[in-house]
Amino acid sequence: MHVADLGEIARLVSGELIGPADVEVCGPATLEDAGPQHITFAAEPRYFQKAKATRAAAVLVPRDAPDLGVPMIRVAHPRLAWVQVLEYFAPAVTHPEGVHPTAVLGVDVKVGRGASIGAHVWIGDGAVVGDGAVIEAGCVIGEGVTIGPGSHLYPRVTLYPGVKIGRNVIIHAGSVVGSDGFGYVTVGRKHRKVPHLGDVVIEDDVEIGALVSIDRGVTGSTVVGRGTKIDNLVQIGHNVKIGADCMIVSQTGIAGSARIGDRVTLAGQSGVAGHLSIGEESVVAARGVVVGDLPAGSFVSGMPARPHREQMRIIALTHRLPQMSETVAELERQVQALQERLRRLEEELPAGGDAR
Repeated sequence: MHVADLGEIARLVSGELIGPADVEVCGPATLEDAGPQHITFAAEPRYFQKAKATRAAAVLVPRDAPDLGVPMIRVAHPRLAWVQVLEYFAPAVTHPEGVHPTAVLGVDVKVGRGASIGAHVWIGDGAVVGDGAVIEAGCVIGEGVTIGPGSHLYPRVTLYPGVKIGRNVIIHAGSVVGSDGFGYVTVGRKHRKVPHLGDVVIEDDVEIGALVSIDRGVTGSTVVGRGTKIDNLVQIGHNVKIGADCMIVSQTGIAGSARIGDRVTLAGQSGVAGHLSIGEESVVAARGVVVGDLPAGSFVSGMPARPHREQMRIIALTHRLPQMSETVAELERQVQALQERLRRLEEELPAGGDAR
């Protein structure tokens, strides 16, 4: 177990310590759960009140944070500093080098230096596992798969034949990369399967969460760009092209042949229809459904997705519908009353219409 005093932690995060430097801490904790042996953080002013009541040894706060009456470490970027602290206290995890006796390797499989192949792993003919890669228990690696150096597959990951995994890629438990896409041609009342002859390319430094499904191309490649991060329970269809450094949040679905630019964020439960293009630096808010191309820098929400400010106005108007309905009903009553008065006046007029 790591132990560090507050002075060491302040140096680690390049922060300014307000409080005693020799107090020792043994790990991080939340504001509510922290005890005297923990460090915690309050990244935004809305958390400062809770921070004042924390029992933690110190709180990581922004540089402009006021005095909270507790020991603090002021830093330029509290969330980054929190990551540094978590990394420091994270327990070391080691994986034995070599191939476990229960693993099954096909013909001409190449395993790099320092790689770890876990129990009951199956690796098909001609696959390549790079230096220092980790393949945990129960993974299935198809024929001709390449896994780059330093990549890590957690238990029960399945890579279909021909999948290409770059360097330092992380794939969490239960994910499937390279399965056939959902492609059929309907003839009469029957659905004929479209063969999928392509592959999947996962570029360097990608992280893929648990239970993600990424379909192979019909022809050509489905591509996930360098540095992109994919949350749990995401579906990516065949021939999708995802750019670099995107964030794709849980339960998002991307239909076949969509094009996602660099640094796009698809928030939780969002959807992208097939063959569409989303420009770089765009954001699709939670549950947004994209049904048309989006230019670079778009911020959309709703179903169908619209510019976010327009969607917020629609939501605001929706909340006023009960009041507006009552107003319309009152106006209808007034119109009926006026029509009734007009009818009576017309009945009182002498024949010929002369009111003199």
